[in-house]
Amino acid sequence: MVHFHGVTGAVNRAELLAAGYVDREIRLALDVGTLVSLAPGVVIPRDLLAEDTPEERHRQRALAVIRRDARTPEVRAAKHTRALALSSAAAVLGLPVWGLDTSRVSIADSGRTPGTRTTSRTRLITDTRPPALVEVDGVLVVSPARTVVDIARTGARIPAIAVGDAALHAGLCTVDDLQNELDLLAGMRGRAAAIRAVGRCDGRTESVLETRSRVELVDAGVPEPELQVNIYDAHGNFLARVDLYWRDARLCGEADGNKKYGDDADETRRALLAEKSRGDGIVETGHALLRWGWRDIDEPAVLARRVLGMLGRRAA
Repeated sequence: MVHFHGVTGAVNRAELLAAGYVDREIRLALDVGTLVSLAPGVVIPRDLLAEDTPEERHRQRALAVIRRDARTPEVRAAKHTRALALSSAAAVLGLPVWGLDTSRVSIADSGRTPGTRTTSRTRLITDTRPPALVEVDGVLVVSPARTVVDIARTGARIPAIAVGDAALHAGLCTVDDLQNELDLLAGMRGRAAAIRAVGRCDGRTESVLETRSRVELVDAGVPEPELQVNIYDAHGNFLARVDLYWRDARLCGEADGNKKYGDDADETRRALLAEKSRGDGIVETGHALLRWGWRDIDEPAVLARRVLGMLGRRAA
């Protein structure tokens, strides 16, 4: 088995060849899985992937591209800077990329002539606003607040809200930071879409599934829920914190898409029993509990009818 000593991140074929590896070794490593393909021509040793998620794959690809870009004569001679932007910035900042375009690495450049230049691997974007940059893993990245706003003005609404929710929840930016970035959008394309999406961001939301749930259910006619509400027993003892809560109907909603159990059978059994006990405790207080996952929210109208049905019965 080939071990890729000295490789510290995502690389291309030319870099592997320059490091002394040959095509046969590269093909074999891809076949057996010790090398992972991140994009056409871009690979990474599997043991360098912190976890095999879309976020981590795009993060590694974006870091490799921006580092390689920094070594080009054009960039080295320039007096302006380039930084990862849009979904590439989101991935490097640890934000979700669900629903975002990760087909290319996006790079913002304040010194180019206006417009966007797209290749099969990169999207180079002119940004004439005052710089808003942070450094992550040794590379420049568009700030979290600007990343949220730029995704909101150029991408789909609910994925943009999910990025904003995650940035606020992680403390990477504040509502005021987002508002400051919105103020800079005067005359820019997508300003209305950004205002609409940012207005729905809420840092109490803890996952993409929760974001999708609260936004898509309200879009489908369900009343706005409270978020992350604590439930107590009759003696005032804490029982649980539920994702969504409709107080008038005492209905608790749980978006269960991120549940993970260990490989150990006993550990899994204990986790399942603890989850059942938690649910039973909630119901015993007179609350109703409705759980759903990713498959359910893929049909939001169906899930909305379930929620509205329970709200109606509870109100009767």
